Amino acid sequence: MTTRRARVLSPRIKAWLSSLKRTVRPGVYFNLEEVDELLRVYREGGAQGAAWKPYEHAHMRLPDWFKSGLDPWSPEYAAQQHRLWAAIAAVDGRPYDAAIDEADFGWEGADPILQPGFYQRRDALAVDSAADHVLATGMLLKHSGLKPGDWALEYGAGFAQSALALARLGVNVDTIDVSPRFCDFVNRQAEHFQVPLQGFHGQFGDAPRTAQRYRLIWFYEAFHHCVDFMRVVPRLTELLEDGGRVILAGEPIVEQEYAAVPYPWGVRLHSEVAVVMRQTRWFELGFSEAFLFELFRRAGFAGRRVDCAPSLFGRLYVFDRTSGARTAAIDGLD
Repeated sequence: MTTRRARVLSPRIKAWLSSLKRTVRPGVYFNLEEVDELLRVYREGGAQGAAWKPYEHAHMRLPDWFKSGLDPWSPEYAAQQHRLWAAIAAVDGRPYDAAIDEADFGWEGADPILQPGFYQRRDALAVDSAADHVLATGMLLKHSGLKPGDWALEYGAGFAQSALALARLGVNVDTIDVSPRFCDFVNRQAEHFQVPLQGFHGQFGDAPRTAQRYRLIWFYEAFHHCVDFMRVVPRLTELLEDGGRVILAGEPIVEQEYAAVPYPWGVRLHSEVAVVMRQTRWFELGFSEAFLFELFRRAGFAGRRVDCAPSLFGRLYVFDRTSGARTAAIDGLD
């Protein structure tokens, strides 16, 4: 489970997912030049503060230089999204670097055994937030297709609570995270519980073990930081065994484009996302369902959405590798 970087992460994604329930209504907008002011207001009282309420459902207008209508599969489209990220995150003079720009925040001194991730919360929404995580983990286990002895891999694992649950059930689980701190947390849990779980330091698409193939690869609150997804998704077919699958959970994927994601894929324009990007430099992506399904189809996957009635946080996107997937991965993204 990837409470990957800060205590604001899960509430932010929950608010995002909850917004999908709402019908379109007249919007509140702000400009790129106002992000610093929004950050100041946000820091005063957080997402629950009274001063933040006017901005709670606001969205950023795209800058004048932004060109709509570009081919979402083109280098020009990707370059424009990188420029937008740099403008919101206030990064000047260098390209995005996951090792630098996806640093974890707020977990110094955390105890990964007694209080991993959401178990540290003590605010009024702590129990409700925990319920969302437990439901999401249950959905992941239910649709994992795994049995004891299988191999599974999680990218962006953070505190790796879903990985730990699978390992305690006898599944061999590897995790990869860009944060050395979280890799250490995972390995401390593995040692404490004496389970087949190992954390590796790396980035999306890396292979932790030579020639190892996995029955399941999953991303929980992590795929929306996979900036190099056009390379990574085809790469997954090389890491899966025949009949394997990929699952995305807890991700900001929209059924149709709207003000927060007004394009097939790109930087999310929600107010809280903008201030977090300015504060942390994280690359916060959103995807339309149509683009996401096409992305995986081109890589040789058959995809479906699995809804979770009690919580949108438990919504899954499940992609099963089809026959000839490796060939499709090579040919489909030409």
